[in-house]
Amino acid sequence: MKTRLYINNIKFKLIVLSITTVFFSCNSVDHQINDVRYENIKIYEPYSKNKDLEKLISPYREKLKELEKVLGYSAKSLSIREGELESTLGNLIADILIEESNPVFYDITSKNIDFCLLNFGGVRGSLNKGNITQHDLFTIMPFNNTSTVVKLSGKKVLELLQYFNIENLAHPVSGIKVEFEEEKLNKVTIQNKKFDINKTYYVLTSNYCQEGGDRMNFFKNPLELYSLNTNIREVLINYISKKKVIHSNIDGRIKRIK
Repeated sequence: MKTRLYINNIKFKLIVLSITTVFFSCNSVDHQINDVRYENIKIYEPYSKNKDLEKLISPYREKLKELEKVLGYSAKSLSIREGELESTLGNLIADILIEESNPVFYDITSKNIDFCLLNFGGVRGSLNKGNITQHDLFTIMPFNNTSTVVKLSGKKVLELLQYFNIENLAHPVSGIKVEFEEEKLNKVTIQNKKFDINKTYYVLTSNYCQEGGDRMNFFKNPLELYSLNTNIREVLINYISKKKVIHSNIDGRIKRIK
């Protein structure tokens, strides 16, 4: 019985082999080699001798070194998300921007910036306690937004305040203090003076917000418009490089009493 099974198995293999051979022979394409050429290619060459490769990589290597450069030190971890209507990171960014931008604006207009407002969504990262690098700042503010100042009527500023109330987000602000009592606007001071709807105010923001980004339509069609031509991220980098150690706290500049 075992011998018969073995013979049958051999026959089966022969049949499969025959069919396979016929199949491939029927579908084969004739090829003819007319010429053979060869060349020795050196696939390894010392990196230092490859000038073209070095020229290509060098700008990126230098940029990476810049990103790793330590600018300063943060006394504690800062985030855009730890507060309801304000945050440590948002306060820091807005405070730096108004401090650094006001002299530039004054040189142009002989006027001072009244307050600063940026958008919550423009801040994309956090800042850990310890060394601050350029990479950290590129993570926090990856967009190339520039500083812009608009002159707004008191009525437009009131629209801005209602925007705060509805959005209920920690948009970065500086130079203004707002208190809501539940949903009602209770107190507003700008540069430590009571808000006057009959006055006009110079507000520092980004070009993105000024164009109506994040539904900040009150910035559109202002009474006056000034572009400071300064990249917001670069302003932060330069400031931290000068100050070395930075601090920021939640101080009640925007709050809601429930």
